[in-house]
Amino acid sequence: MSFLDSQLKNNSLSNAYIIEGEDLDYNLGYAKDFAKKVFESYGLSTKLETNPDIEIIDKDVIDIGTIRSLIKDMVIRPVNNKIKIYIIQNAQNLRIEAANAMLKSLEELKSYSLIVFTVDNAGKILPTIRSRCQIISLNTTKNDLDIDIEKLSDIFSKLYQGDLAVYYKERDFLLSFREDKASLMDGLIKILSDTIAIKYKGLTGFTSYDYNIENLTNLSLASIERLLAKFEKIYRSFRNNINFELSVENIFLNIYKEGRQS
Repeated sequence: MSFLDSQLKNNSLSNAYIIEGEDLDYNLGYAKDFAKKVFESYGLSTKLETNPDIEIIDKDVIDIGTIRSLIKDMVIRPVNNKIKIYIIQNAQNLRIEAANAMLKSLEELKSYSLIVFTVDNAGKILPTIRSRCQIISLNTTKNDLDIDIEKLSDIFSKLYQGDLAVYYKERDFLLSFREDKASLMDGLIKILSDTIAIKYKGLTGFTSYDYNIENLTNLSLASIERLLAKFEKIYRSFRNNINFELSVENIFLNIYKEGRQS
């Protein structure tokens, strides 16, 4: 838990995390251990069973009613007056309407709220939710994205700053993900997630490509939302065998256009 330990030590916790791992029970145990460390950092009891300021949702189907109840609870200040933690186990079970409601609450989180999603694969969570969370991967077989994220963020950054030629220069690299579209899309979403983390949460030094991300901090939340919506729409269209080359060009021309509008 070194990354989280570092954030605890530096008092730089995010308000939302996704814990991703193939072992669902281990994910929950990891999330609980994290919660204990957070409470301990505030000088509070780590006995979760009797702690009124932690709620764990673990259901086969997480419907809109469940999330509405959680959202109502989130506006109530914690009993300890410092921190309130919500763990949503198996967040891949969120129904679409529940996920959309959860997204809205993430946009308006109170400073005392901390949300932890656990999931077998972060790709099963809405991109707009993922972009607002720090992702902690526990997968032993896939700890990193299957893409050169430094190179991708460099392309993203240069396009956003107006260097359209970089797309054509690196086109072969981008088109090499024809058979692994998920890695390309996950990389793009992570770049936007890290941009939010640096610009709006003040987190730095947790990626090897902070420099590229800092060049994107002029992106407004509205621009990020537009790009995420575009990424999500194109990702869904891949299932219908839409032309991959045209889709990739569409993605990166949209990044270029957002830079011209900022």
